[in-house]
Amino acid sequence: MRIRAVLNSSPCTAATLVLMMAAPCLCFAGHEMKWADVPEAVRATVLANGGVAGQTVDRENGKIKGQTVYEAGVKDKDGSIADLVITEDGKLVDTKHDDAADAAAEKAQAASGKKVSATMKFSHPRDLTNPLLPLAYLKQDILEGTEGGQKIRIERTVLPNKHKKFKIAGQTIDALVMEDREIKNGELEEVTLDYFAQDDEGTVYYLGEDVDEYDGGKVKGHSGAWLFGKDTQHAGVIIPAHPKVGDKFKSEDVNKEIHEDDEVVAVGETVSVPAGTYENCVKVKEMLADGEVEFKFYAPGVGVVREVPKGGDVVLKSHTTR
Repeated sequence: MRIRAVLNSSPCTAATLVLMMAAPCLCFAGHEMKWADVPEAVRATVLANGGVAGQTVDRENGKIKGQTVYEAGVKDKDGSIADLVITEDGKLVDTKHDDAADAAAEKAQAASGKKVSATMKFSHPRDLTNPLLPLAYLKQDILEGTEGGQKIRIERTVLPNKHKKFKIAGQTIDALVMEDREIKNGELEEVTLDYFAQDDEGTVYYLGEDVDEYDGGKVKGHSGAWLFGKDTQHAGVIIPAHPKVGDKFKSEDVNKEIHEDDEVVAVGETVSVPAGTYENCVKVKEMLADGEVEFKFYAPGVGVVREVPKGGDVVLKSHTTR
């Protein structure tokens, strides 16, 4: 709740309380709960939206559509305070921001004269622990389905012994390398080496890819290949540290042919695929350079569990960790 969020950070004044009571609220004040007593679905939503394990969560006295309501305070990477309103089934029904904290963050950013990302640090860039893309623990994902009327199989394998260095934000970092093999109608079509790094705040960056295109078992080209620092100075963002509905970012920003605009369009989604049923998934809309739209679903603790390209559907068949 707002009162709890302010009390945890600074003394509470009468003026502050008046401002907080004037803010709209979906439910009435309740009482604090221990993390272990919070429903698992609610905890998962808190973690997927910037919360931390063990934090305090309030159970509210009011209900929404007959369901018990929980509220958890989180802190965005820009310093703003947000209260998540979550029903007992894990659905995120509202996010309320502390206007005073937001204004302070905006003022600090304006004074610095540079974007927040300009100060990003990479202490452990290969340690991808973002809950929505935890590649640090992945051995291999296999996805299968259809795309463009063809059967497709995608094999994604993390290569822990392979390295690729980049210079970003004044630091030389060692990126995590993942091999992506794409097989259509039983024929190998493309093999890429994708390069990722996670900053200290949890955002996962995409730093490029080396591409081998195949025809009849032989390499025929390298279309789509690019590297940060060589072909572009714009590092792509695969998934933000604390994605919220409405967040927009670019996973690729190289040229007119290699360009992708992404947007978080839903959270709290449930996705059932052969590998299992996953709750509290984040749905991302991808606008490709050619104007086509695709969707990806990210599951906490797993990563991508479903991809929906135009005229197709590709789902996670197996997920193997190290």
